Amino acid sequence: MLAFLALGGCTRRFVNSPSAAQATPAATTIAPAPATSAVGPPLVVEPTPAAVITATAMVPAAVEAAQSLDRGPFTMEESHCGVHLPVVAPLTPVPPAEEIVEVNVAMAQIPEGARPAVQYMLANPGGVALVAYEAGRESEGIFLNADNPRPLASVVKVLHLVAYARAVQLGELDPATFVPLAELERYYLPNSDLGSHPRAVAELLAEERVFGQPPSVLLEDVPRMMIEYSSNAATDYLHMLLGQERIEQTAIAVGMIQQTAPCPFLGQFLLMGRRAEGIAPVQSLFEDPRLYSRSVMSATEQYIGDVAFRTAEGAWSSRERRPSLEAQQLFSEQLNAHGTAREYANLMAQIALNTLGPWEESVRIRRYMEWPTHFPDNQEQLAWLGYKGGSLPGVLTVVYYAQPWNTIQPVVVALFFHDLPTEIYRDWRRSLPHDELARWLLREREAIPLLRTLFLR
Repeated sequence: MLAFLALGGCTRRFVNSPSAAQATPAATTIAPAPATSAVGPPLVVEPTPAAVITATAMVPAAVEAAQSLDRGPFTMEESHCGVHLPVVAPLTPVPPAEEIVEVNVAMAQIPEGARPAVQYMLANPGGVALVAYEAGRESEGIFLNADNPRPLASVVKVLHLVAYARAVQLGELDPATFVPLAELERYYLPNSDLGSHPRAVAELLAEERVFGQPPSVLLEDVPRMMIEYSSNAATDYLHMLLGQERIEQTAIAVGMIQQTAPCPFLGQFLLMGRRAEGIAPVQSLFEDPRLYSRSVMSATEQYIGDVAFRTAEGAWSSRERRPSLEAQQLFSEQLNAHGTAREYANLMAQIALNTLGPWEESVRIRRYMEWPTHFPDNQEQLAWLGYKGGSLPGVLTVVYYAQPWNTIQPVVVALFFHDLPTEIYRDWRRSLPHDELARWLLREREAIPLLRTLFLR
């Protein structure tokens, strides 16, 4: 197991933000909430929201007028996404069906739980991107639509984690800084994450990691909320703290030349929700990427900075109103951050091999990514395991790295399904065949060559 960095000796202070109090909280902890099972079965795809809601129609002038907020040491020159990266991915045609070799013997060797995913891939080879290989043996790996950008959903949060770890390594952020829970709540849109953020807060309360008055958590626990629980509020807090430019520069620095600009989830969901009347307004956003990039950031800033607006939006969303499913799927497919399976598999390999930066930086990243390692079932088959998953309507994504007991080098998997039919998407959210497929590729040495017999590269 990877040793955690010892951070307790750092001086603790509040994050410098408009709403953060400047006095250090008392040393006492808040009594934990009643015990809840905040951590589910290992490697369940995290509950990124399938729908987002908003009632108040923000006219463009009001959106443009929203004030930019300085969240920390990294400021944004302008209030928009896409400082260095494109906001909307280029439209890539669905590749023609590749010649598929039907090998019944091979299919019989694939675990039953993973077969629906493989069967879907055989029938819809353009609807999935897959890269899997053992580090150092890439020529023996499988690469299916490896260089076609696909929607990432919450997999993009790995970039936020790398950017955070680098800022800490450079001394620009202090993990022992206190972050008031009230500050994080400003980024939370009710009913937008299937309870991920409330579960994360409840777990920190149960572990007595919420301190003093005002109730606060350590900055070092915010990335955990983002990766282990997939809290969008925690992600957006880090997004605004680090700044748009820092996150985009991080993607470029790790070699992601086909990555689109990550934008705050909060702003994306606000824009999606206010377009409940149909798909035409959503289409207008990706037809004018610059308008989208400004609008999504302005909506984010208006929500976190305007109490009245936040209250109105939260009250409306808590009534579980939703945009049309067609609008949600179009938004997820076109306006969510995109990346390629090859580049994310490469990022997983860099993390697993400790080649992203200094050793301390690698340890910090792996500390958060490898939370599933503590499950006994995983320990029986793998020395360690890093994971992040994501889901949006029609989109299911996972990235992994792991060290099987029977290989010398780690194995990496990036598996991105997109444009899934509604019924399949809903069923897979429960049965997780895509996750079962990825885990099989990780733990069984014969799995990658076996799958290659079904797909000709």
